[in-house]
Amino acid sequence: MSYILHTVSMYLGRVMIRTGLIGFGVSSTIFHIPFLSALSELSITAVVSSRPNEVEAVLPTASCYSTIEEMLLKSELDLIVITSPNDTHFNYAKQALESDCHVLVEKPFVIRSGEGLQLIKIARERNKILCPFQNRRWDGDFLTVKSLIESGELGSVRLFESHFDRYRPNVSGRWRELPGAGTGMLFDLGSHLIDQALLLFGDPSAISARSHAMRPESQAVDYFRVVLHYSDKEVILGSSPFRSGHGLRFEVQGTIATFTSYGVDIQEKQLRAGLSTSAPDFGVQNHPGTIEVGDGKETRDIALERGCYSELFARLAEAIIDGKPSPINAEDATKVIYAIELAQHAADTGKAHRWEF
Repeated sequence: MSYILHTVSMYLGRVMIRTGLIGFGVSSTIFHIPFLSALSELSITAVVSSRPNEVEAVLPTASCYSTIEEMLLKSELDLIVITSPNDTHFNYAKQALESDCHVLVEKPFVIRSGEGLQLIKIARERNKILCPFQNRRWDGDFLTVKSLIESGELGSVRLFESHFDRYRPNVSGRWRELPGAGTGMLFDLGSHLIDQALLLFGDPSAISARSHAMRPESQAVDYFRVVLHYSDKEVILGSSPFRSGHGLRFEVQGTIATFTSYGVDIQEKQLRAGLSTSAPDFGVQNHPGTIEVGDGKETRDIALERGCYSELFARLAEAIIDGKPSPINAEDATKVIYAIELAQHAADTGKAHRWEF
């Protein structure tokens, strides 16, 4: 058995990864706890939250602490999951790594690319897993797009367009919508879109962008359009708070065929509704995509692949127990932050900026 884990539980002969959770908001309760709780290799034993009663109701056997310092001092942990506001990610991840814990940190990974490089260095020195939470690599529609591109069914991609729109015309006052470092939709939804694009196509040659606070009373970016420039293609990524209805999610134009899909992956909706991650229809998409060949005379629907956020957590457990690679490379996530920095600079100056990562 690998020495990576400090303690091996003999319960049922399984390795138990003692897990501490920082934050108990939507990210934690919707996107993390259902999957962490479903894995027999993981045990949530500690939580940092200002709402101990809510923590006890959901995780009755976990200890609740008011600060990460208290949790690290009083708990023996193997993994720390960070779901707190964006501007805390670097400091919390640094403290966790320096306490010899593996780390899973919500997107955006950090708010400055230099911070990402620092964390990568510490993780290597400590021989710890540092996993950014880019869960939408396992969206069913994205898995479909990735498969179609890799198979060559669309030919060579020349134009790739990806949107993550939400109809939210009114400002809610959540911390993501307040002014500050790491807030706004470019960091929030842009992290997903950019990560998916870089995974598919690699580093661009340049980035141009527009970003605005378009809603009345908005104090942070709520609209963006980012273009990744490549020698043989363009990648357009966008988000708007005014898109009502079943909006475009992907349009991939290739030299042979075009793929389009509308609406978003169903997993978030199912999680918010309380559907168990083990339910037979969890992750099964409720709408198809479309492939049009040539001039459109041949058109057919295509079933979207099943979404599986659980794959990230399962691979993370394997990485910790068996020494396998992290499911998400921290350098990839640092490039996402660098791309956001370039996009912000491009939007501010009105000029495209070269990729020099």
